[in-house]
Amino acid sequence: MKLEIFHTDGLVIKVRHSGESDRIVTVLTRDYGVLTAFAKAARRPKSRLHSATQTFCFSDFSFRHSGEVYTITEGSVKEVFYALNEDIKNLTLAQYFGQLAMELTPPEEISEENLRLLLNSLHFLCHQKKDINFIKAVTELRMIANAGYAPNTDGCASCGSVLEDGCFLNCRAGIFTCKNCPHSADAVFLDPMAFTALQNIIHSRLERIYALIPSGGSLSLLCDAAEKFTIVQTERAYSALTFYKQIK
Repeated sequence: MKLEIFHTDGLVIKVRHSGESDRIVTVLTRDYGVLTAFAKAARRPKSRLHSATQTFCFSDFSFRHSGEVYTITEGSVKEVFYALNEDIKNLTLAQYFGQLAMELTPPEEISEENLRLLLNSLHFLCHQKKDINFIKAVTELRMIANAGYAPNTDGCASCGSVLEDGCFLNCRAGIFTCKNCPHSADAVFLDPMAFTALQNIIHSRLERIYALIPSGGSLSLLCDAAEKFTIVQTERAYSALTFYKQIK
């Protein structure tokens, strides 16, 4: 990206204080990936950047790019997810989603789908329209798939058979094996309903990935597989996830 001044919308996923009144803001943008930018005097209540640069605000931004430094020059709020602050679990999960976005979204690349994914997930968290564990699994699996780490769901990696009677996910290799073939000791089991939901999350159009919700034990299997696969593939720990599991 060579533009000195450019415009895009984006979701603020992290905010740090700088000096007496400034902010350093990390934004998941629609057109330029994840950017970290300086917002001068944004902590002052009368600043034109005050509202637009708060955590989990979806805003229109103008950026100035000079060398390796980005500065937000203008900002106007499009949507604020205030309701996240009403439930510590929802807020912590949103912070985890932000950490995933920073890990898996490259800078200076179009990232419209990751932005839409996070906006949808935060909307569901705020309005309690979906099971919170399912929202977490969807966000993990789709974001990891967008980054190119989706597991191969075509069939059993050993015998090639269709995976219709339960299967095991090797989180390190990103492959599935059927129940009749050997699998690694740390592989994660998915029953048919959980596996079908995982396929839908990875391969369907974005507007359809929340539609197929497994029930009961199948949902637990899906959530377990999504989290373990994400942790293994990204090879890092997430502080917000650790805290979420403690308070859950």
